[in-house]
Amino acid sequence: MENIFLIKWYGPFASLEDVKQWENEQTFKCSLYLLHGKEKYAKTSEKYYCGMSIRSVNKRLCDKGHHIEEIQARLISIYVGCLAHTDNPSKEQVKLAEKVITANLTYFAGAYNVLNAINTYFPCKNVCVINEWWKKDGMSIWQRQPKNSPSNIIPDVIVWHYNCNGGNDLLGCKKSRSLVK
Repeated sequence: MENIFLIKWYGPFASLEDVKQWENEQTFKCSLYLLHGKEKYAKTSEKYYCGMSIRSVNKRLCDKGHHIEEIQARLISIYVGCLAHTDNPSKEQVKLAEKVITANLTYFAGAYNVLNAINTYFPCKNVCVINEWWKKDGMSIWQRQPKNSPSNIIPDVIVWHYNCNGGNDLLGCKKSRSLVK
């Protein structure tokens, strides 16, 4: 049970100012963020970045030398994530959730398209991550997003089954759907 995470992603936000304003209106703390954009002179190649913050996400993104500087001129979207299964997640829990998201991005989008230089490998333990993609208002879930959006690349359910003798399994569900009408 300790490695099962429910992440509520909110967005997409178009700018750091939008994130700052939204965070100031919330009563809960967000510890994760996803960035999506293009480097300054890139024609088609889109970049992704998943990060964590123990401060507010906006303050973390404003740090000097942050990877957002590489895509800020052509930023497409920012998603802010909250570990919803607990009120006060530990730093280790946030790191583990970030590691699984980043490794999944690297696996499906390719290492060249992920700005994270570290955390590109799955952890040495079993982990389950459930992703929910909420609109900024927090009242409804996104049904459709652009094909290149992080919400379409990162599955709604990611199960990493680690076997110390090899034979690891990556399981998941790309998009969950309603079973009742």
